[in-house]
Amino acid sequence: MSSSTSPATICARDNVRNPLAALTITAFKMYLRNRQVIFFNLFFPVMIVVIFGLINGNGNVSVRIGVVDDAHNQVSQIVVTQLRQINAVKLNTGSLDTERAALDRGDRDVVVVLPASLGQGPLALPAYYNAGKPQESSAALAIMNRFVDEASFQYAHVQPSFTLNAQPVNSRNLSYIDFLVPGVIAMSIMQTGLFSVAFSFVAYKQQGILRRLMATPMRVQDFLMSRIVTYLVMAVVQMAILIVLGLLLYHLHFVGNIAYLIIVGFIGAAIFMAVGFTISGFARDEGAVAAIANLISFPMMFLSGVFFSLSNEPAWLQPITKVLPLTFLANALRSISLDGASLWAVRGELAGLAVWLVITLVLDTRLFKWEVA
Repeated sequence: MSSSTSPATICARDNVRNPLAALTITAFKMYLRNRQVIFFNLFFPVMIVVIFGLINGNGNVSVRIGVVDDAHNQVSQIVVTQLRQINAVKLNTGSLDTERAALDRGDRDVVVVLPASLGQGPLALPAYYNAGKPQESSAALAIMNRFVDEASFQYAHVQPSFTLNAQPVNSRNLSYIDFLVPGVIAMSIMQTGLFSVAFSFVAYKQQGILRRLMATPMRVQDFLMSRIVTYLVMAVVQMAILIVLGLLLYHLHFVGNIAYLIIVGFIGAAIFMAVGFTISGFARDEGAVAAIANLISFPMMFLSGVFFSLSNEPAWLQPITKVLPLTFLANALRSISLDGASLWAVRGELAGLAVWLVITLVLDTRLFKWEVA
């Protein structure tokens, strides 16, 4: 950017009454001219959603069966043992309340109850199936019928001694893309704050723009606020693009309040912008910015539940990853988007974000410099 178009000369050149508005418009133009920033902040998150959506677009490769074993006898042990030996079955056992709640959330395809009277005569076993996933539910019911019949024959030498009494349940069925989109929104907010802020302010310092700015009538707070407004607006644009993409291509399950989503997104953006300012405070050039920003962003990208659930991580690692700022942001966005959660419902995540915001602002006051060190 040449000195003739630098932020330091905007007010004098445009002769406007509102320097903040002029600076903000200029900041948007500068942002949109940077093709690398546009790619990584807009098209890269879109590519992730499309690619992961295509990879996981064929649905589940296994069926999820929940068994409520109230019998705890030889027959129920036969059923449970045989089900565990099937690679295509993800078996869970638990109480009726626990398994029904999982079915209601869409985490089970079928829940079968093995009552205490199992083995005492002909019996119809209650089986609740997910009406929203007929293919998976039909496969799970067929598997259960097969093994209930085998257990009947092994125990009573008659077939069938037990039958399934199938009852449909309207579950909330979430796909992987439903899990992914809020996480990618959080990731894109992180990237915008880290890379856009850090790269641009290091470039300003190298070109002497910030030093010249101090010698103009322009207020420093107007200059900073114009950049902050630009990045916050771009965070909203990123949210809108990814949500619309998910709705159009993958029928994204979205029941959240847009205003709550934006509020949480702004808080997350403020945190990562503060981190970006911190990086630009001690990074001497753009190469150092790239190294430091990647060192911060890449571990969080893969450890904060953006692409996969934290439950898949080693137990010793989870206490660490649960307190990362991107984890708080992704969890809050996911709860609002998929569960329709209120801000009060995600108060734990908001408290975590507030702590990180204070930490990053304190670091900014100590490390940010207006000139190259």
